[in-house]
Amino acid sequence: MKLLMAVLIVSLCSTASTLARWKKGDEPVPDTADRKSVRGFGGHLIVVADPQKFMEDWQKPEMPHIEPVKETKRGELLGAFVLFAGCTTDTQGKCNAEVDYAFYRPDGKLVGERKNQPLWKEAAPPVPNIQLSRAILGIRLEEADPLGEYIVKAKVSDLNAQVSFELETKFSLK
Repeated sequence: MKLLMAVLIVSLCSTASTLARWKKGDEPVPDTADRKSVRGFGGHLIVVADPQKFMEDWQKPEMPHIEPVKETKRGELLGAFVLFAGCTTDTQGKCNAEVDYAFYRPDGKLVGERKNQPLWKEAAPPVPNIQLSRAILGIRLEEADPLGEYIVKAKVSDLNAQVSFELETKFSLK
């Protein structure tokens, strides 16, 4: 199996965007497999096509269009990202949040993982803004990769708040 698995550490502008909040109006929305919040710290795992364009769009002042991948084809570059909000700051006003990525084949076999990647290790984004994580998991499925449903998991941790939770999303190779 030839599979490109890379964690790209990106330098994005620190301008945050107010995309989705884990609330609808003033009411919290229920957690889902790909979106959760615990004690005010929330994360949303997404997989998108053309991760470079997504990162460029994120830096613009207008709200970017987010279209998570449901199906992909061989050779297409995908990027797994965590959007987050509400990290707890230390005495210097910095977040200390990490993400562990794991990627699974349709038969459940672990293809690769990247642990202790920096979700955000700098000044906290303004509340209630949602921020794009610094760590991205790059994925490219090749000819030898089996058809079926692939799973991306992310364990998201706010080390200052001692909070962590797992997120999961799926997409199919057709």
